[in-house]
Amino acid sequence: MKEEELIDIYDENLRKIGVISGYAAHKTGAWHRCFHCWIIRPVDQGYVLFQKRGYAKKLFPGLLDITAAGHYISGETIKDGVREIREELGLDVKFEDLIPMGIKIEIAKVNDVINREFCDVFLLPKKEAPYEYHINPLEVNGLVQIGIEDGIRLFSGEVNEVKAEGIELSEDTKTKEQVTMKVGIKDFVPRIDPYYYKVFIMAKLYMSGERHISI
Repeated sequence: MKEEELIDIYDENLRKIGVISGYAAHKTGAWHRCFHCWIIRPVDQGYVLFQKRGYAKKLFPGLLDITAAGHYISGETIKDGVREIREELGLDVKFEDLIPMGIKIEIAKVNDVINREFCDVFLLPKKEAPYEYHINPLEVNGLVQIGIEDGIRLFSGEVNEVKAEGIELSEDTKTKEQVTMKVGIKDFVPRIDPYYYKVFIMAKLYMSGERHISI
């Protein structure tokens, strides 16, 4: 989202109360809505895909984050959230292909940015490997996958590091390079709730055939 773009804002009960710029929403801490899509690879043990945030990002540059996410522009509906998947990963997706997991409440304050969001969270099963995506260098620096069991061990505190493998953009952002790295909790965008742990657990349930999942 460009900070000058207009977004809808809400009260604590998710009732729309106005329209302001993204900059103003983050300056004042106004409640707004956000789209989160987690892509999982239902192959082998199963994987969850994480984007590596662009180094030009104001918040948490270079850290691992939700596969594709962003704010709704004023007037957009939940179905319009698939725009973020296309813009960040070059993937055209039908809203009907997404598996809803409910609303996550996200609250944080980082420097002068106050974030209060109602996040619509979805799973999206896709068999493509990270190198098959066309990531947008203006938004994303890389895309990696982490095994579901590895993710559960990491975020439960059983281990300190796990393997992530995928792609990163070269320094000039013109080519994709395959990478394998060790990552720990410090390599992910910090959140006050065990969000990533819950995502891996839900991904495991989905892989086992369970279709009643919720964040």
